[in-house]
Amino acid sequence: MDESHIYRVDVTSTGPDTASLSSPDGLPPMGVGPPPQFGGQAGHWSPEHLFVASVASCLMTTFFAIARMSGVEIIEYTDASSGTLIRDEDRLYRMSEVTLRPKVVVSDPRKVDRALRLLDKAESVCLISRSIEAKVHLEPEVTAV
Repeated sequence: MDESHIYRVDVTSTGPDTASLSSPDGLPPMGVGPPPQFGGQAGHWSPEHLFVASVASCLMTTFFAIARMSGVEIIEYTDASSGTLIRDEDRLYRMSEVTLRPKVVVSDPRKVDRALRLLDKAESVCLISRSIEAKVHLEPEVTAV
C-alpha cells in the first residue's frame, strides 16, 4: 500500500537571524533562531533543539501507540534527551548522535520487562530515527506504581 502524508511548515523572518515557525495545519507559532553558540539569542528554539525534539517525541508517540496496542498502561513518561553536534573533517557540522533517556512508569509491575521491550521496538520503528544518519542511543528506565 502506497501511503504518503504532507506536513506543512511556514518560516517567516522576524529579524536578521530569527523567524516564526507556523503551519497552515493550525499549529501555534513558535520562535526559532540559531543557538547562542552560533551568535543567536537565548530564548529561541534552534534547529539543533528541534532535531533532538523530533527524535524524542517520535519515540514517545511510537511507544504510546505500541503500548496501547499491547495492553500496557502508561502512567507517566518523561525523557531527558540530548543531541551531540560535531564538526566533521570537512569542517561542516552535523548531529552525530542523540541519546534518549525515557523514564516510564507502568500501572502493573508484571509489565515492566514488556514495557522495556516495547521501548526498544518503538526506537527501531520510529520514523524519525529511521530517517536520520545520527546514531540513536536508548537508555530506558521503567518502573511500576
